[in-house]
Amino acid sequence: MAISANSIIHYTGKLEYLLGIIRSTGLRYSYCLEKLKTRGSQNYSAAIAMVSFCDIPLSDYKKHFYNKKNNNDLGYYGDYGIGLSKKWASSKGLNPVLYIDHNSFVSHSLRKTYESLIGNSDQITDLEDNTSILYTKNHEGELERGEKIVNKKYRFYDEREWRLVPKSLDIGGKPPVLNEKKYRSSTAFYNRTIEKHLLKFKLQDISYIIVKEPSEIPLVYEALSAVFEIDIINLYSITVLTSEQIVGDF
Repeated sequence: MAISANSIIHYTGKLEYLLGIIRSTGLRYSYCLEKLKTRGSQNYSAAIAMVSFCDIPLSDYKKHFYNKKNNNDLGYYGDYGIGLSKKWASSKGLNPVLYIDHNSFVSHSLRKTYESLIGNSDQITDLEDNTSILYTKNHEGELERGEKIVNKKYRFYDEREWRLVPKSLDIGGKPPVLNEKKYRSSTAFYNRTIEKHLLKFKLQDISYIIVKEPSEIPLVYEALSAVFEIDIINLYSITVLTSEQIVGDF
């Protein structure tokens, strides 16, 4: 079995969000609050604009779906998703995240880079050209929902994240990195300032689509047909799976 997939997948929590992605033929950039712990127990934080994906086989996705019986909501991505080819990902400039152990010498080197850029502050900002920082994540750390820590030892490495952090020009001149305090003061506002800017894709870039219920599959094909002006019968080369199928069959 392959360790990684030939496609990367972006998950979302509702059917309406998935249909919105299809109808706009693009994924919205949004700010994500990232915290990084480095050697010497020094922590850095920032809200980074991005679109993110996972690179794991379908057989491993099932542990991330919401499971009410097992209360599996810590790693919950959502029961809806769109898989896009790695050829598309490469053409758009996406890259796998660099995972580091907080006590490693790599993290020590990054800490020195941070300190030379931001002085005594523990808040990352104005680091658009320092991509090594914007694409770095702890191998393991605290998983936060809102402002609540729901798992103190969550293994981010299992997500095998791919990410694209836009340049300021790609999001209407807005900053790709925000100070955490500034971002928390008005989270919804800052995300609204960049939500109209999309990471675009074409029909041929789509590998597969995931929905929660079988009854939702026709809605996906109808949306694809309307957007790309193709008869539904010619769209069945695009596989639409349900999260129930993935849990049961992979």
